[in-house]
Amino acid sequence: MRSSPVRRNPYIIGRPINEPELFVGRESIFRFVEDNLRRGEKVILLDGQRRIGKSSVLRNIPKFVALDEFVFVPFDLQDYSQEQLSSILVALAKEIIEHLELDAAKIRLPSIAELETEPYIFSSKFLPQVYEALGEKNIVLLFDEFDVLDSDYLVAVFEDFLPYLQSVIELDNKLFTVLFLGRESPDMPNFLSLFKDAPYQEIGLLDEVSVKRLITKPSKGILEYEPDAIKAILELSGGHPYFTQVICFAIFGTARDLDNWTVTRADVESIVDKAIESAEAGLAWFWDGLSLPEKVVFSAAAAAQKIAIEKADKIPEDPLKLLKSYGVSRTDSLVQAAEQLVKRGFWDDKTRKVKIELVRRWLVKRHPVEQEVDELKKLEKVEIQTVNSRSIGGQLSAQKQELAITVIPSNAPGVKKRVLLGTVAVIGLISVAVGLGVYRLVTPCPVGENKELAFFCIADTRINISRGDRTLFPNTKNTNRERGIAAFKKGNYSQSAQFFKNAVADNRNDPEVLIYYNNALAKQQGSPVTLAVVVPVDNREPIAKEILRGVAQAQNQFNQKGGLNGRLLEIVIANDVDKPEQAKQIATELVKDKSVLGVIGHNSSDASKQALDEYKLAEVAMISPTSTSTSLQGDNFFRTVASDVAAGKQLAEYARKFLDLNAVVIFYNPNIPYKDSLREEFTKNFEKLGGRIVRRIDLTEPKFDSEIEVAKSLWRDKAQAIVLFPDTQNTDVALKIATANAQQTARLKTSPQNPQRQGLKLLGGDTLYSQTTLNGGSEDVEGLILAVPWFSQAPQSKNFAIAAAQQWGGPVSWRTATSFDATQAFIKALSPNPTRATVLRGLKNINLSDTQTSGYPLQFTSEGERQSEAILVKVVGDKFVLLESQK
Repeated sequence: MRSSPVRRNPYIIGRPINEPELFVGRESIFRFVEDNLRRGEKVILLDGQRRIGKSSVLRNIPKFVALDEFVFVPFDLQDYSQEQLSSILVALAKEIIEHLELDAAKIRLPSIAELETEPYIFSSKFLPQVYEALGEKNIVLLFDEFDVLDSDYLVAVFEDFLPYLQSVIELDNKLFTVLFLGRESPDMPNFLSLFKDAPYQEIGLLDEVSVKRLITKPSKGILEYEPDAIKAILELSGGHPYFTQVICFAIFGTARDLDNWTVTRADVESIVDKAIESAEAGLAWFWDGLSLPEKVVFSAAAAAQKIAIEKADKIPEDPLKLLKSYGVSRTDSLVQAAEQLVKRGFWDDKTRKVKIELVRRWLVKRHPVEQEVDELKKLEKVEIQTVNSRSIGGQLSAQKQELAITVIPSNAPGVKKRVLLGTVAVIGLISVAVGLGVYRLVTPCPVGENKELAFFCIADTRINISRGDRTLFPNTKNTNRERGIAAFKKGNYSQSAQFFKNAVADNRNDPEVLIYYNNALAKQQGSPVTLAVVVPVDNREPIAKEILRGVAQAQNQFNQKGGLNGRLLEIVIANDVDKPEQAKQIATELVKDKSVLGVIGHNSSDASKQALDEYKLAEVAMISPTSTSTSLQGDNFFRTVASDVAAGKQLAEYARKFLDLNAVVIFYNPNIPYKDSLREEFTKNFEKLGGRIVRRIDLTEPKFDSEIEVAKSLWRDKAQAIVLFPDTQNTDVALKIATANAQQTARLKTSPQNPQRQGLKLLGGDTLYSQTTLNGGSEDVEGLILAVPWFSQAPQSKNFAIAAAQQWGGPVSWRTATSFDATQAFIKALSPNPTRATVLRGLKNINLSDTQTSGYPLQFTSEGERQSEAILVKVVGDKFVLLESQK
């Protein structure tokens, strides 16, 4: 396609997109904002990586959110990071008047001096004047991101302005705000606790359809992209809007220089170096925000992928394994660095690939692994701290020493270091043992602590286990909790209990502090009865807290009634990160602690499977409130959640008998065997009733395309419904399938050729039973039917739901209910002098009434299954409702 040689490059890099005609995608974000404003939500949080397009979204909210009763005012807080509250409020007032084009002569601006004396005149005097000028309209303040790395930055914003904003918004029914967060601010945990109940949505990578529009729309009528060229751009950018623009900017510039306006895959490949040069400033933030271990692992991941490409290997080598060939041993810090890269969305640990190909090529070019390993070697240090002699015979507060050598040089001088260290340790041990006696040499450490220098019990930071001596939720800030932990460590349980009680008052929604409060009381009372609960804190923090709320509520209820003959219940909290290897390690530690009579957990079925093997050997009872896989079996295993047998059967029977479905397709992840039993049970029961599974589709296929698969299911397979069984890592894929189905359904409604054809119905498992499904799926999940373990609006559940809401200050999830039941079962199994054996025997005969549980009677079958059925709910509007057949 030919055109004049002088053309302005239509692609935008380096600034937010203000032009609505150039803005593409993000429809779900705009719907999320619009829906929450309609519902009267005063604060809305949007979050995402830097350069992901948050500022562009902010600038386009007023243009794409169709609400006549609201006006929008953008305001960049970073411009006022070092200003006092009074200065920020004056600037905000000016921006409101200027942006809304109000008559400044009729509205009196407050002065800095007036606001320093009384800051609330902004809300009591200035805003009422604005509302009068606007008539019936409400104001939505749009605050741009403030995710800088400097910990001294934005002090006034976090300490003064945001708390002030929260207090004003609570009292002013015409003032709303949308806050755009970043992920790097050290004060972000405090910020999130300030607005903890606000609806939240992530601004992530663009979907494939939006990326294609971003590529073709700006240059429509000028550039002609071949389909394979578009695919090449998608592969390079990974759906990241900034890098898509960078690549297309370079493509357009080259096309203009050559006067060649048709783009091929070869053209895309030819501009990669040019695109990298253009993106250097943007690429730098990927790098500057990383720790040194993260940089080393990231470079190694890029190098491993390069090697795999050269060898035509499908899966690259583990970057930590590759680092060994450079003399770098596997350490906790490197493992955590790899996990952090996954959390940040930079690296996919399943495929072992850098998520954005352009970034990978930049890493190989600018940050080769050899260079980063050299940087690591420069910082190699081994510090040997001497034991404080004054602590001997008194209160010991030794810190764990990091003696592991990260880098192993080729001449291995570390061997000499270890010999020297061993000699020092032996000499020290002999001298100290004389003073302390043999007692500490043979006494085992409490769970979660290890021997150092053979006799000191020091908290093992690799094993996240706590009775009250540390927090597992450092991002949740609470000063009284920290004071309680300090007193607990010293053995001052009376003082600790008071601090933890205050911490509960500070944040009634936090179950950890309520558990620690009861643990301090139990320690103070003496001879506590001990259970453990294992939750996935690091990567499933909301789920972890949901589980802990149920445990804490049952513990608190039991202890308030005096416990067991005066012995109060103590709960040990452990974090297994929802990973099998960590779950096994946690189980091993809990088994060693003979005071632990039973374990509530683990969360996922694959984590539970690994832990169960350890508990079986020690005959420790385990009750999982969340693991549903039918592969979990054993004399010591019980669960308070309906198994996949019950859920699969219930869902299949409803599909055949009530919906009259004959043919369905199933979307699932076949790579996680312990999460596949729900699909097996549904299939077995559906086929037994005469139904057909016309196709089983792998959600994790690299070339998976939701639109194509839904179209095939509807037209080729003649399916009547989609059944979604994703694992927790792929719920976003399931929502994309729902969106593709909604689009197909909309086309059918307007098609004169298929007036009678209906779209596909949606069914699924409890993985999709969350607010994320309602928020992320919006209207696309309307009518979705799920089999769930517990539902707060069911008649049987309402009493517990009300009591739990009063306890925690808001509604609770099904995990809270089933965890409460698990704790109640253990409490019921206690005898006057309980042991692991008596508790295990007692569980086999449990019979709890509906008033003692979350709403349903509790008995276990001989296989440890709960005698109950799953509950079916349906998405109607923006909430889940109980199906009529269940009422």
